[in-house]
Amino acid sequence: MNINIDLGNIWEALSAVGTIGAVIVSLWLARKDGKKKFQVVLKTSFGIRYDNSIDERPYLSIDAINKSNIPLTIEEVGFINKKDGKKVTVTDQRFLIEGSNQLPTKTEPYSLAMFVFNQEQLFKELHKKWSQGEKVRAYVRDSSGKHHFSKHYKV
Repeated sequence: MNINIDLGNIWEALSAVGTIGAVIVSLWLARKDGKKKFQVVLKTSFGIRYDNSIDERPYLSIDAINKSNIPLTIEEVGFINKKDGKKVTVTDQRFLIEGSNQLPTKTEPYSLAMFVFNQEQLFKELHKKWSQGEKVRAYVRDSSGKHHFSKHYKV
């Protein structure tokens, strides 16, 4: 008995592999575009007054940049110590200075929401929970419940 298996033309096989690869890449790109993503940046800054003089008081700002193609709503802003899991949530506007975004705030695609704090007042509040020099991260929570974190910052 002689069994002969015909695998077909090599070009047809390569065409089938290419088609499957194209479908996989297109599905991956479609899924990637729908992801909710914020970039969270925590930084110290100084204010500029209306007369263009520099305000010497330091401010701490959380910049939340919506890097997705859909509008996202920020519902919560705060600070967390990943080591012990404790967090301080900014639930009211008393820590935020005038000009900051209000909570909750809707951010359009590729736009920025900025939350600015008086650094001295905020550090007093954070030192009630953590010791001085502790590394914490800023976070924002979107309407789906996902948390987005900044890099570490010493308080």
